[in-house]
Amino acid sequence: MTRETAVSIVISNRKFPWTSLPMDSPSAPSDGNTNVTTDSEVAPVETRLATPDDAEALGRLSQELLTFYGLPSRYQRSYLTHAIANGAFAERSGLAILIATVADEPIGFLAFSEIFALATCQQSIFIQDLFVARKARRSGAGGALMLALARHARERNVGQIDWTADPWNSKAARFYEGMGPILKSEKIFYRLTQDRLNSIVKNAV
Repeated sequence: MTRETAVSIVISNRKFPWTSLPMDSPSAPSDGNTNVTTDSEVAPVETRLATPDDAEALGRLSQELLTFYGLPSRYQRSYLTHAIANGAFAERSGLAILIATVADEPIGFLAFSEIFALATCQQSIFIQDLFVARKARRSGAGGALMLALARHARERNVGQIDWTADPWNSKAARFYEGMGPILKSEKIFYRLTQDRLNSIVKNAV
C-alpha cells in the first residue's frame, strides 16, 4: 500500500470565529448564500450550492485542478460534464458542492461530504476539494467558499470540519492557518486505487 504524509486540519469550534479570512465582512441571507465584495470596483463573489446545471463549469474547473497538480485529464470535457451531472448530484453520492461565481461566471468550488462521526456522536464535514481558478486567486473566492461552508455547518449543527492539505503548498497553508484550525500533522493519508481494490478482493477468494 502506498503511504503518503499529509496534513489533516480540523475545525471543531461550533462558533467558527474566522475573523481573519482574506475578505471584507460579508452580508449573507439565512439561506446560506454569500455575497462578498473584495473591491468597490470589482463584481462581488457570490456562493451557492451547485446544481446539475453547473456540471459543465465544474468539469472545466476540475480539469484545471488536475493541471495544477500536474496530472493528465483522463476524459474529454463532454464526458466530464455528463459524469458530474449524473454522479455528483445522484441521490446516493453523499457529495455536496458549493460554487463561487463572479458576474454569474463560476470561478471556484468546494466539494464536501457530511457524515455522522460515530466516536464523537456528532455530525462532521469532510472537504474533498477546494479549488479556485488561477485567474481568480485573489478574488476572495476561497474565503467566501469556506465561510459559506461554515454557515452551512452551523445551520446543520455540525460539530467539526476536516480536510487535508499538501505540505508543499505554503500559500494554502497560510490561508488555512488564518482560520485558526487545529493542525493534526501526525496524520497519515492512505488511498486504495481501483486496481488495488480489485487485487485485494481477487486474492481473498
